[in-house]
Formats: sequence, structure tokens, C-alpha cells
Amino acid sequence: MKNRNILIINGSTRTNGNTDTLVNKIIEGVQDSQLVILKDKRISNCIGCMQCLEKSTCSIDDDMTEIRNAIQQSDILIFASPLYWGGVTGLMKTFIDRLFFYYHPSNKSLISRKKAVIVTPMNQKDVNEEAKILIAFYNCLLSCLSVKIIDFHFFDGIMEKGDVLNKPEYLKRAYLIGENIIHENV
Repeated sequence: MKNRNILIINGSTRTNGNTDTLVNKIIEGVQDSQLVILKDKRISNCIGCMQCLEKSTCSIDDDMTEIRNAIQQSDILIFASPLYWGGVTGLMKTFIDRLFFYYHPSNKSLISRKKAVIVTPMNQKDVNEEAKILIAFYNCLLSCLSVKIIDFHFFDGIMEKGDVLNKPEYLKRAYLIGENIIHENV
């Protein structure tokens, strides 16, 4: 079995909340991964200067340089963000906007053929209805970058900080997400 480099991107705005708890369980399951906590990073908004398309470099000097290096060394990306108004958090959206860097043909090869897993805690119960915009968003974005989504994992019915602790089946499922990543032929 090939040793995989797994990068987890945590887009939660809440410290020690449901997303953090699920991410920690995934880390326990996978045993070896790298974690990027977006709220602890300095990531500026994309300014639309198009330098990445013209010169294959980003004009912004911030923590995305370090994160891009981690992305490029990874095999599997785990995007973890609670569902906010049908989408990801503002932190995750800012991060995702900066992935436009990989749209340049010279840069695309640095991310293409990677695999992705989407982890989404949410208050809503009707995943099919409430998450359809989010699913379409990730499918469109990652398809443009030639990143294959392995799976979406939704954890419904949790909103208040700590709610996930009352759902042991969710904690077990998160652990198994991590454990299964290292055993899957991806």
C-alpha cells in the first residue's frame, strides 16, 4: 500500500467546535496527516489582478505560499467546513478563491490528479436539499482543477458548539473517514 500524504484544511471559524471535533477524529483515524487551520492563517482575498494567469505566480505575499507547498506535497485533500447559508464559511471561500492560482496551465499540474474528501457538519436535516448548492460548488471547482472528489460526508442536525459530542455515531464515522483513506485504492 502506498503511503499517502494527507492535507486537512479546516475552514471552521469556531475554536473547539463541531468541525474541530470531527477533524480531530479524522486525524486519529488517519494517524498521519498535515492540518491547516484557516482561522490561524493570514490569507488575503484574491484581488483579481490575474498575475497568476499571466505569469503563473501570485502577487500576494501571505500564508497561501506555505499552504500551496503543502497542497503540492499532498495526495489527498480534506476540505472541512460547516455549512453556512448553503455554502462554506467565509474563511474557506477566501482560501478556495486563492486556488485560482492553479488555473494557469503551468500551475494546474501541481494540483491535478489529487483526490479530495469533503466534510460538512450542518444544522439542517435534509442534506439532499440543503447541501445541493455546496455539492455543485465543490464539483465545479475541483473539476476545473482536475481534482477527483472521493466522497462527501455530511453530519446533519448539529449546530451548537459540542452537539457532535452527543452523536457517538458521528465521532465513529469521522474516525473511519481517516482510517479508510489510508486503505482505499485512490
